[in-house]
Amino acid sequence: MQHQKLIEEFKDYLLTLGYSKQISYELPSTINRFLIYIKEEKGKRLSKVSKKDLEDYIFHIKESISPKTKRKRSVVQINSYIYALKHFSQFLSRAKSQRLSVHHLEYLKDSSRNSRTPLTIEEVKRLFEVTDNTKFGMRDRAMLTLFYSCGLRRNEGITLETTDIDFKNRTLFVKNGKFGKQRYVPFTEKSKEYLEEYIYKGRPQFIRKAKKKKRKTLFISKNGLALDSQSLILRVRKLGEAAKINRTFGLHTLRHSIATHLLQKGMSIYSISKFLGHSSLESTQIYAHIVEDEIIKEQF
Repeated sequence: MQHQKLIEEFKDYLLTLGYSKQISYELPSTINRFLIYIKEEKGKRLSKVSKKDLEDYIFHIKESISPKTKRKRSVVQINSYIYALKHFSQFLSRAKSQRLSVHHLEYLKDSSRNSRTPLTIEEVKRLFEVTDNTKFGMRDRAMLTLFYSCGLRRNEGITLETTDIDFKNRTLFVKNGKFGKQRYVPFTEKSKEYLEEYIYKGRPQFIRKAKKKKRKTLFISKNGLALDSQSLILRVRKLGEAAKINRTFGLHTLRHSIATHLLQKGMSIYSISKFLGHSSLESTQIYAHIVEDEIIKEQF
């Protein structure tokens, strides 16, 4: 089928450019849904897609219910569709001499993103405290360790492999950072304890159901598959409910929180920027503003 051949070529194109396996799978999968929509809803070939068709598609994504989460998609999820379309357009232009009018599609602004309140140190402690000693609890503690204690981004955490963890030197090798950047992230002795507990005790219980027994992906599902980001988000929200944290938060909030806490404890903004893998200090400045706001609240 021409449709599937195009998807495979797009995947190969991304891999050739050096994108991670995760991205090289997710973007073609997203575009596959777009092509199905164009064919079934619009009755058009790709070469006949107009700006209006693209706008209609994004509106459809905004208003429809995700079959996976059973709820409307978040701003981040909607932007991932726009991101995929823009990359697909580049592929068509370079490899097929075709054009897809995506330049007018603008990313949605998440009004809550910059004002997202970080968790308190006490709330983070409660998240760890509500975990149990089952294989799921060990995985939960490893998850909290990576996204809070090590401050990883969502994609950095879900693509991490067991071989990326150096217990001797207590460092993580992040090879799928933003914009393809790589870095080493140090971790504490306590983090080492949680990661070792999961890898040597909890993870083997998940891997037993895996068809690929030598799977390197750190996070494994109960079915022995690589755990996806949505499953991790749902898991952290379940921990939040158990810890009686009365607001919705996700993996990025954990990263957001450790940065704020490190700044509160006196770590320099330069060191925090390096720790988080920011490309510029501007990205890290938001945490300084959060701490300043908290100081003002305490004084008045």
